[in-house]
Amino acid sequence: MASNRKSTLLKVGERLFAEHGYRDVSIKDITASSGLGMGSFYTYFPSKEVFYSEILDSLEERGLKEVEKHVNRFRSPLFRLKALLRYTILSLRSTVILRGIYAREKRYLYPGAEDRRHQSTSLFARVEELLREILAEGTRKGVFRTSLFKDPTALLIAIFSAVSLNGSSSPDMADDMMMLVERGLKRWLRFRRQERVDMRTRRPIP
Repeated sequence: MASNRKSTLLKVGERLFAEHGYRDVSIKDITASSGLGMGSFYTYFPSKEVFYSEILDSLEERGLKEVEKHVNRFRSPLFRLKALLRYTILSLRSTVILRGIYAREKRYLYPGAEDRRHQSTSLFARVEELLREILAEGTRKGVFRTSLFKDPTALLIAIFSAVSLNGSSSPDMADDMMMLVERGLKRWLRFRRQERVDMRTRRPIP
């Protein structure tokens, strides 16, 4: 019974925060919508900030599980990288609160928002960790040509952030990002037959 009350509060809170943001939702709003008293709220949560933080923890955990499930389906570093970026974008797109936190939208910010971005357990921290692992593996196997870039992980994070946290981003923009990443990192460029012939016969300029 107690766990059901806590679960109800969290589900209602997630819905209200997604619709109205952090500041415009009060504890009274949460308990009234849950059909519970104020005392029930304080039985499980010392403050609205702690309550909100627990909701964010749950959203990040669910998102990470989904992303890692798709990434782990592949062995190829290139496909693992594409799965990581694609499904993280999809996860953020479907989770309004989490995207709002990372995009620093005022309505979703709370006192602990900035600290959350730097936690080792955050979604972005795990994405960055996976990026480094996949890039290292792809470089070791000769799939990626990361030596062209001074900091390929930072570059990918910047591109990924610009697309995933853009509220107006579309599936086409995500697909364009994936093509840009693939073309930029793949080790071998494929030329048409005529172009290969031209390159072999081309004479150096005196």
